[in-house]
Amino acid sequence: HPFIHPSIHHPSIHPSIHPSSIYPSIHHPLLHEVSPSEMRRCVFQTVPEALFPSFRSSWELPQLREGLVRAISDSDGVSYPWYGNTTETVTIAGPTSKPSRFTVSMNDNFYPSVTWAVPVSESNTPLLTSIKRDQSFTTWLVALNTTSREKILLHTIKWRMRVDVVVDPSQPLGSRARLVGRLYQDQPRVLARMEPVPSNAMGKPNANDAQVLMWRPRRGPPIVVIPPK
Repeated sequence: HPFIHPSIHHPSIHPSIHPSSIYPSIHHPLLHEVSPSEMRRCVFQTVPEALFPSFRSSWELPQLREGLVRAISDSDGVSYPWYGNTTETVTIAGPTSKPSRFTVSMNDNFYPSVTWAVPVSESNTPLLTSIKRDQSFTTWLVALNTTSREKILLHTIKWRMRVDVVVDPSQPLGSRARLVGRLYQDQPRVLARMEPVPSNAMGKPNANDAQVLMWRPRRGPPIVVIPPK
């Protein structure tokens, strides 16, 4: 199959954030029903790209690339504006008579798909030479009053993923890819000062639906290989 999943097995390559270990108890006597949950946006610092001898293919978010938006939602595509609706949210019915502790958590694993061959070619000859990715994320812990729709920001967390892999298709499967970039990723940071949530990150589209696969040859115009959903 022309598509592969080049997993990089290193404990620092898969950033997981477990807010239950860093978030305090939530107690707000003025809120009668609150959903403390996580919403996330993503920003591409550089275009995630795969390099070939005839130049590169890249997954791109046109809205970010053209500067039309500051960020884009990384929701599951159903639970807007939340990242998900299982462990990522909890509903508190009030009023409450004493401080209460609730746990929300999320787990995001870096698992991209990259084609071995030139994506606009009919040949499946493996020509991939390298993979580069530089991606930043912001996650907010937010309390939402489900009646008034008032939102209270509780925490802002940031992290960044930078991957640089060289590929030699002539090597046997299992030995073709080699990590040449950083061995350790920056760990998630809880900001001392919270950032506001961009309005466009609160709803559609999410990153998975908005991204396009582009082929950018050395000569000729770029080609949209896979359009947005």
